[in-house]
Amino acid sequence: VVNMAIFDGQVDVLEDGQVLLDIERLWNRPGEERDVSQVFPNPGLNFNEFNLNIPVEDGFRPNNEETFIDFRYEVDRVLLKQLTDRSTNGMLTIADHQNHLRTRILDSLIPSSPRHDIFFVFSEESMAVAANQYLFPVMLLGEDATDFTTIETRVVEDLWTQFRFQEGFAPRSVRHPDTFDFVAFNAARQAWQEENIIIAATAFADGKDIAKREAEEGESSETGTTSTSSDVKASTA
Repeated sequence: VVNMAIFDGQVDVLEDGQVLLDIERLWNRPGEERDVSQVFPNPGLNFNEFNLNIPVEDGFRPNNEETFIDFRYEVDRVLLKQLTDRSTNGMLTIADHQNHLRTRILDSLIPSSPRHDIFFVFSEESMAVAANQYLFPVMLLGEDATDFTTIETRVVEDLWTQFRFQEGFAPRSVRHPDTFDFVAFNAARQAWQEENIIIAATAFADGKDIAKREAEEGESSETGTTSTSSDVKASTA
């Protein structure tokens, strides 16, 4: 991934040699790729009653897209913490990112979640984007020649809070020119990307089912009929 990113112009190398990742270049499509992003909030969450009803006299201008663009490019520290809290002994894994992906989708879909997004968009294309995005930190910034599954938590934190590579970073192919196996690396990437698509599709279906049950429970409570217990809901999630 890092080799493809560099060759595709997705990093900027400064005069002093520091390498900065061009985040906008990686996620330059508006909207869908931000739904269920690892650390950026869903765009639809900013289309709330407060923002949509700011009086003109208070300074909100029609077509003031900055209100929403700034929101999309501001890292959500709560989301970042949800990801980094999954680490063990200061390390994050591909599996940690996959669990984070599932939780992000469920939280976006389930009405009882504080992060429920009524404007949530998740097409087949955005599933593919998410599948690759959730591999990105581990496979891009990892430096081991053969272990493509883990990365230091601090490296992920620095990536999302400072938008920079770790000190002394070099791609695996540069750091280990004699031992790095690009074929094995690409095969692992492909396998995990396919896993992520399955995880995303399953979570999306589960989330819609839970949302439907919650709506039915709400209707049942209004009519006084028996509804599904929260234990059953949690176990099926």
